[in-house]
Amino acid sequence: MSLRAGKVFLFIVMCSLAIAAIYVSTLTAERHDALRRISRYNITWLASQAGVEFVRLEERLAVAGIQGSQVDADEVQLRLDIIANRLNLIDHGEFKDFASRDPEIVATIGILANAIKDVQPLVDTLDRPGSILQALNILGPLDGRLAYLASAAHTYSSNRVAEDQAELLRLHWTFSFMVAGLLLCGFFLVGLLGWHNQLLERARSKLHRLAQDLQRASADLEQAHDEVQSVNSELHSRNEILRRRDRELGTQNKRFDAALNNMSQALCMVDASEQLVVYNQRFAELFALDFAPMPGMLFPDLIKLSASAQLKDIYARQGALREDKSCISFVRDFGDARTISVSHQPMPDGGWVATYEDITQRRQAEAQITYLAHHDGLTGLVNRRYFHEQLKPALARAERQGSRLAVLCLDLDGFKDVNDSLGHPIGDALLREVGARIKESAREADVVARLGGDEFAILQSDVDGPEHSGAMAGRLIECLSRPYDLDGSEVVISASVGIAMGPFDGCTADDLMKNADLALYRAKAEGRRAYRFFEADMDLERKARRALEVDLRKALTQAQFQLYFQPIVDIRNGQVSGFEALLRWHHPVRGMVPPAEFIPIAEDIGLISAIGEWVLREACAHAVTWPGQISVAVNLSPAQFKTNNLVEAVQRALKTTGLSPARLELEITENVLLSESDATLLTLHELRALGIRIAMDDFGTGYSSLSYLRSFPFDKIKIDQSFVRELSSRPDCIKIVGSIAALGSSLGMTTTAEGVETAEQFEQLRFVGCDQVQGYLFDRPQPAHKLRFSFAEKLAAEAA
Repeated sequence: MSLRAGKVFLFIVMCSLAIAAIYVSTLTAERHDALRRISRYNITWLASQAGVEFVRLEERLAVAGIQGSQVDADEVQLRLDIIANRLNLIDHGEFKDFASRDPEIVATIGILANAIKDVQPLVDTLDRPGSILQALNILGPLDGRLAYLASAAHTYSSNRVAEDQAELLRLHWTFSFMVAGLLLCGFFLVGLLGWHNQLLERARSKLHRLAQDLQRASADLEQAHDEVQSVNSELHSRNEILRRRDRELGTQNKRFDAALNNMSQALCMVDASEQLVVYNQRFAELFALDFAPMPGMLFPDLIKLSASAQLKDIYARQGALREDKSCISFVRDFGDARTISVSHQPMPDGGWVATYEDITQRRQAEAQITYLAHHDGLTGLVNRRYFHEQLKPALARAERQGSRLAVLCLDLDGFKDVNDSLGHPIGDALLREVGARIKESAREADVVARLGGDEFAILQSDVDGPEHSGAMAGRLIECLSRPYDLDGSEVVISASVGIAMGPFDGCTADDLMKNADLALYRAKAEGRRAYRFFEADMDLERKARRALEVDLRKALTQAQFQLYFQPIVDIRNGQVSGFEALLRWHHPVRGMVPPAEFIPIAEDIGLISAIGEWVLREACAHAVTWPGQISVAVNLSPAQFKTNNLVEAVQRALKTTGLSPARLELEITENVLLSESDATLLTLHELRALGIRIAMDDFGTGYSSLSYLRSFPFDKIKIDQSFVRELSSRPDCIKIVGSIAALGSSLGMTTTAEGVETAEQFEQLRFVGCDQVQGYLFDRPQPAHKLRFSFAEKLAAEAA
C-alpha cells in the first residue's frame, strides 16, 4: 500500500509540475510583451526631457526680456534648476554608460554643464540690461546638439529593447525544454515504481506462507512450556510475598529513623511513667548531651545526668504544663545569645511529646531586617521612611502640647563634582563622614536621617524658636564646610539648609517636608552655603513654576515655539555671513516668555532634548532657503550633552532638510566642558567630523576659558557682550578684546563680538582685528520672513 500511495503521490506531483510549467511559460510570454511595450522610454525619456526643459528655459528667458512680462528671475531660476537636475540624472547610471559610447554626446553633456554654469550669474542679475540676450546667445548653439542627443538616445534604447526581447525569448524556450525533460523523467519513474511494486507483492506472499507454518509449530511448544511455568510461578509468588513483608518492615523502621534524625527541630517523647520513649539526634546536639540515653530511661534521671542548665529550665517550665495537660508553645531567651522555641503536646495516655528549636539566628535576622528597613546602609543614619514615621507622632505631640518642632533639610553643594572627579568610592566615603558630622552636631534627642543621594534631614522636637534652629543650621554649614581628608584626597564642599517650623509651616508631615525642600531650594538659588526659613511666597513660586512646567510640556506639541534670527555681519564688507537662531515662546496667556525663564525649567524636567532637536530641525530648514553659503548658529544646552542621541539628532536635522554641514554652526558655553569628560569631548569631535563648525560662546566670562581652547580646537570664539558694552568707558576692555582677537587669529579661529550697539564700538572692534560682529547696531532678532542679508549701506551711512 505504501508503494502504491507513493506512486499516486508522484503522479500528482508531476501533474502539478506540468500545470506550473504551462503557467510560467504563459506568464513569461506576457512579461515579454509587456517589456516590449514599456521598456523603450527610460533613456529616451531622459534625453527628450532635457531638450524640452532646455527649450522651456530659452522661452522663459525670451519672455522675461519682454517689457511688462510676468516672468521674473525666480521662474527662470526654477527652469535653470530643473535643467541642472536633468543634467545630474544624465550624468549617472545607465544614461552615463550610453553617453560614454559616443564622444560627441560626452562633449554635448560637457558643453551643457558649462552653459548652465555660465548662465547662472546672468540669471542672478537678470534685471541688468543685456543679461537676457547674453544668456540666450550662450544657450543658442545647444539646440542642435540636444536634438542629436535625443535621437541617439532613442536609437540606443530601441536596440537595447530588441536585445532584451531576444534574450527573454531564448530564456522562454530553454525553460520550456527543461520542463518537458522533467515530465518525461517523471513518467519513466512512475513506470519503474509500478514494476518494482509487482516484484514486492510476489515476495510478500511467499514470506506470509512461511510465517504461518512457523506460528503453528511454535504454538505447540508454548502450550507445554506454559504448563511447567504455572507450577513454578505459584511457588515463587509465595516466597516473594514473605520476602516483601520483611523488606517493608525494615524500610519503615529506616524511614522513621531517617525522618526523626533529619528534623530541624529536636524531638523528645515521654510516656505516662516519665520514661523516655524516643528522641532524635538533634535533641542530643541541642542540649549537648555527652551520653546516649536509652529508651526506658526515666526523664528526671536524664536531667540529672545532663550538664545543660537550659534543659533543666525548660523541663521545669514543662512541669506546670504537664499538670494542666495543656498544649502550648513558648520561647525561652537565656541571655547568652541563645533563644529556644518549645512546643509541648500532651498525649492521650498521659505522656507528652515536645519539639525544641534554636531560633537565635532567626531572631538576629529579624532584628537585622528591622534595622535595615529603618536605616541607611551607607551612613547608618535612619532612612526617609523611618524619618516620616518619627515626624508624624512628633507633629501630633507638638499640636497637643502647644510646642514647636523644626525640620531641617540639607543638601551638599558640589557633591556631584566630587563623584565625577574622584569617583563613587570617594563620594561614598564623603557621605559617611558628612553623616557622622551631622550626628555629632545634633542633639541626642534629634532624629538625623539620610533621605537619599546627598540629601539629609534633621527633626528637632521641642525647639525654643526659629533662632534656635537657625543657629543649628549655621553650625551645620560651618561644620560641613571644613575640609575632608578622604584616602589622601582633600575635599572641600559646603551645604545649603532649608528650615520649616511645625506646626506653623505645615500641619502634616508631607507639608513640612515639602516646605523645608522649598526653603532649601531658595537657599541654593540665592548662592548656596546658606540657610533659609520657609516663607509663604515660596509655595506660590513653586505653584507658579509647576504651572509653567505644565504649559511648557504643551508648548512643543501645540506649536507655541518660534525661531527668531539675529544677523552675524562680516566686519570687512558688511555682508551677513550667518544668523544666530534664538528660541522664543509665545504663551497663549502670558505672552512672550523670556528664554532665561523657561530654558532652565526645560533642562530640569528633561524637555531640553526634544526642544533642542526641534530648534535644530527648524533652523536648518530655514537656512537651506537662504542665498549663498550663509550659515546658521544654534546654541546647545549642557543638558543635551548628557543624552546619547545629540549626534544622531544633528544628523537627522541635516538629512531631513538637506542643509550642508558646513553651513551649520553649534555654539556651546564653557559649562559644557566644565567636567572635561571624555564623553563630551568625543561628542564634539564626532560633530566636527561631520563638517559642522563649533563655536565657544560667552568667551572670557568663565574662569578657565583658555584651557578649553587647548582641550578642543574650536572654529570660532564669541566675545561676550560685557566686554563690548564697556569698550568706550574702560581701556582694559579694548585691550582684552584685542588680545582675544589676536589669540583667535593665531589659532586659526574666527572671532565674533556680541552686543554691538553703536558705530563707535563697531570701529573699535574693526581696529583691534575682530572678524565678525553681532548686535542691535545691525538688527534685532527677527522672524525668518523679515531677515536682511546685507548691511553694507547702513555701515557706509554710519561712517559718513
